[in-house]
Amino acid sequence: MSVIPRKLLLLILVSLVCVLFILMYGAQLQRGDEIIPNTETSTQSPQKQETCPSLRSYPADIETSNVFPTLDLTPSWMSRREFWGNEYEDRYVRRKSMWAHLPLRVIVMPHSHNDPGWLKTVEGYFALSTKSILTNIVNKLTEHKNMTFIWSEASYMFMWWEGADTEARNKLRVLLDSGRLEITTGGWVMTDEANVDFFSMVDQLVEGHEFMRRELGVVPSSSWSVDSFGHGGAFPHLLAKSEINNMVIMRIHYAWKEWLARHQNGDFLWKQSWEKDGNSAPLCHNFPYDIYSIKHSCGPNPQTCLGFDFRHLDGEYNEFTAHYSPINQGNLKERAELLLEQYGRTGSLLPHNVVLVPLGDDFRYSNELEFDQQYSNYIKIMEHINSGKYNAHISFGTLKDYFSEVRSRMNEFPTLTGDFHVYSDIFSEGRPAYWSGYYFTRPYTKLLSRQVSSKLRGVEILYSIAMGMARRSDFDLPLSALVSMYKNLVSARRSLALFQHHDAITGTSKGFVMDDYEQKLDNALEVVNGMEVVLVHYLIQERQQEIILNRPLLHTNRRNKGENWQEETVLHISSAKEHKIVLFNSLAHPVYRAGHLQTNNANLCVYNEEQDLVDSQISPVFNITGKPSLSFQSFNVWFGVELEALSIAVYTVKECTEARKPTKVYCKKCRNSEKYGSFHLKSIPDGAIQLENQIYKLLFDPESRLLNNVTNKVNGVSKQINLDFSSYTSQFYRSGAYLFAVEMINGVPTETKLFSLNNIVETIIVSGPIFSELKVLWQVTGVGGIATFLHTVRLYHDTGPLSEAIHIENQFDFGPSPNFRDTEFFMRFETDVKNGEENLIFTDQAGLGMVRRVNAEQAGLEGNYFPVTESVYIEDDESRLTLLIDHASGVSSRGEGLLEIMVDKRTMNDDARGMGEGVLDSRRTLHRYTLLMEPISPKSEKNSETIPFLSPLALRLSRYLEHPLTSFIGIEKNQKLVNKRGLINSALPCDYDLVNLRTWSPKDASNPSHALLILRRLAPDCSWSSLTVSDCLDPTSVPDIKFSNVSAFFQPTSLTGNHRVSQPYIFKLSPMEISSYNVTFT
Repeated sequence: MSVIPRKLLLLILVSLVCVLFILMYGAQLQRGDEIIPNTETSTQSPQKQETCPSLRSYPADIETSNVFPTLDLTPSWMSRREFWGNEYEDRYVRRKSMWAHLPLRVIVMPHSHNDPGWLKTVEGYFALSTKSILTNIVNKLTEHKNMTFIWSEASYMFMWWEGADTEARNKLRVLLDSGRLEITTGGWVMTDEANVDFFSMVDQLVEGHEFMRRELGVVPSSSWSVDSFGHGGAFPHLLAKSEINNMVIMRIHYAWKEWLARHQNGDFLWKQSWEKDGNSAPLCHNFPYDIYSIKHSCGPNPQTCLGFDFRHLDGEYNEFTAHYSPINQGNLKERAELLLEQYGRTGSLLPHNVVLVPLGDDFRYSNELEFDQQYSNYIKIMEHINSGKYNAHISFGTLKDYFSEVRSRMNEFPTLTGDFHVYSDIFSEGRPAYWSGYYFTRPYTKLLSRQVSSKLRGVEILYSIAMGMARRSDFDLPLSALVSMYKNLVSARRSLALFQHHDAITGTSKGFVMDDYEQKLDNALEVVNGMEVVLVHYLIQERQQEIILNRPLLHTNRRNKGENWQEETVLHISSAKEHKIVLFNSLAHPVYRAGHLQTNNANLCVYNEEQDLVDSQISPVFNITGKPSLSFQSFNVWFGVELEALSIAVYTVKECTEARKPTKVYCKKCRNSEKYGSFHLKSIPDGAIQLENQIYKLLFDPESRLLNNVTNKVNGVSKQINLDFSSYTSQFYRSGAYLFAVEMINGVPTETKLFSLNNIVETIIVSGPIFSELKVLWQVTGVGGIATFLHTVRLYHDTGPLSEAIHIENQFDFGPSPNFRDTEFFMRFETDVKNGEENLIFTDQAGLGMVRRVNAEQAGLEGNYFPVTESVYIEDDESRLTLLIDHASGVSSRGEGLLEIMVDKRTMNDDARGMGEGVLDSRRTLHRYTLLMEPISPKSEKNSETIPFLSPLALRLSRYLEHPLTSFIGIEKNQKLVNKRGLINSALPCDYDLVNLRTWSPKDASNPSHALLILRRLAPDCSWSSLTVSDCLDPTSVPDIKFSNVSAFFQPTSLTGNHRVSQPYIFKLSPMEISSYNVTFT
């Protein structure tokens, strides 16, 4: 017997281990387990990297911002609302003669569009329709062996899965494995693409993919996003980063539909401007007709298509039942050829002659009879055409089948850069109907969503690090407690994810459905708040041997942004007693902020974690409920805060024994008084009002009290910035939840001022060591009651980034309906920035990057209002005016130097887009903005070929606005807390963002903890001057991410963790790159 040499044996063993690893990894992806890292890939680059590299913009074959202004927006065919005409018919005839060489291939794709809330709540739809639809899909596809179906919403699939028995689950898995049921996109919802912020758009995709992977073993490869009201440029990029390489869109401007059809560009590679070519871009198919219903799916003639909807149920009478004509032997040939002509016409719009035909509509297939009716009629048509001499083949199929056919016939596609906002369909009378109204419908819930997303992100990071620490601990209790909390975290994730649905965050659901969404968001807020106090307290303890679950800390404000002074936790301080204030910075960068709390004591001092006295200012709370007045029982305390990156610190508050410079409070009705040592009351002097810090001097109109001039004291340049509030009058039945349409006089929009000089009831100026601010309060008596408008402008006095901006807050309450009926409210800045005759503006795309917006004169006011979620700017060769916002809205530039942002609306009537009611539930909402007037840097080498982006200063302040400090009051006696705890070893470079650190489902205490880390690197435009972020201009090292008190391995993955990817140097990202890592805490 021969003996195997020891070296050979060792080589065989190593090979076997490698093979087993690969097999296990593949199996884990199929089962949906987390990706176990190969630590050898975690190689750190020693290289330095530029912080402000010039990132070039590469042209595409189709640049939407260049093409759209050239489109004919009032074509001759508008009155009939279909672009098909003689030109297209002639091309169809020519193309049909070529079918022998390029056969027509038709994919008929059954689908059911299920909104997770709209006219009913998500639970209402599920109980009445969706549960039956999914059950019918499983049973009928099992019965009809060559029928197919697609499904998109993970939220509904989860609800069905939870209630399904073993047999139904197994049937579903068989269908998924066979490919006849395809999960498309796989997000928790079919997301909106205009109002959703970057974190929420990614997180709902991760949540859906995790469920699909873990429970169903499914990894989506195609996307079906057909009902968002216009399509943004961010979502295609996120799909590509998730390795979803095919996508379908539908709702784009009717003029785009015609243009793409005329040029046969219905399939294109949707790339980003910084991508050199389309190699990493998804292949996008624009469905050429209006909508996904059967009426608009088979071809250009809706009336013909209606005859091929074979749903016919007793007691159901509508336009498709009126056209009902089932297929029989007598009409088969005629009907099949009629349908084939429609398919052929669609095929002539594309060079490859492959046609995708959706077969479905909203909540279709809820009755199992419809499955049989559609199947039995279509299979007869398919068999007839396929067995004849038609040079055509028709079959049921999925998106995967469609794109496979297309790619087999073509390998080169045009590239496209940009987006498809603003969407417009056509009113029945044949004029444009612009869907720009939903950008600012129901801002209260838009804001609430952003607050939940910010809170959730912070809690995700805290939870992941706490789990890693607890698993290393010798104490079982904290780990068991943390594992038990995970279900609550998932609940909050899913409530936020649900609200990103294209009829939720848009504000386009019925009022009671919006109330349901709001309740779910409020519940999510309570959940993450409850977890946050437990996690922060656990992490700041001296020893992590116990965990206190009964709220050891109190939030100073539950929504973290001071929505309502009555929501504040008032800290009651008596003499000889000190209180701990715990502060959490969720950003992976150091911050210089202003902390805030309310107290009953006007004589306080604040000390940092080193017990050094910090600057603070105290002023009475301004109560605007009822009769406006200053409160002398509750006081605002503001204090300077410096926190390390991703850290928790403990400050101390106690009654003051040290003399301090008092805050000055001026008001219209104040009498001069020095009764309170910490602040002095004074009456407002006559004349113009001025606010000033070391950077800016602001001048306000002496009568209106609104900003009209900004002087940069550093360079001495004075700029006109006239701030104003006004409104447009809504068109009856043409403006509502979805649409924006205003009354015109001689082609000019009618404007009405929100308030007059006579409506000013109070003016307050506060000036102290932390900031100086002006508050103006207007009250307007309407038909329904009093409307209240509180406008605040603030300048900070610190030496950090806050001091280089103007901070604006508008707390607007329009009072009860019918106050301000049929009114669209906006804030306008009139400046001397020369942004050109094209009124050029730049808006963010769901926080991914900035996109250039050119005014299209034909589109009018409504067609030139664009979505914005985080930032907008206008610029010229000398200066840039940037406005940062904290929730989604709509913006426009109606003339050179003008910037408008919508605030809210109140429309009495429905706009005929399905919701069936007006928008009457506007309520008091606090809108926050950060305004920057940035001069061009003397060192600027600005190049028109570089991609547009925020400056480093604007980027940092945008993070501040998005992720405020969280502050807590310590309530446990004798708490043994460390002064501060950093959760990361070092700050990320200025242009890096820690998007999320999200724990995968914990198995048990014996296994390592896993999380998904999502990082991105941005490309700030360093052409603009700043005094406080000069450190962001210096080269930095590639980050070496390590979390405090835990060890971790990192495995690069696709965005949502579905695929393992390679990365030569971990964390070394190119500008505008997004990268995810599976993290294993050891």
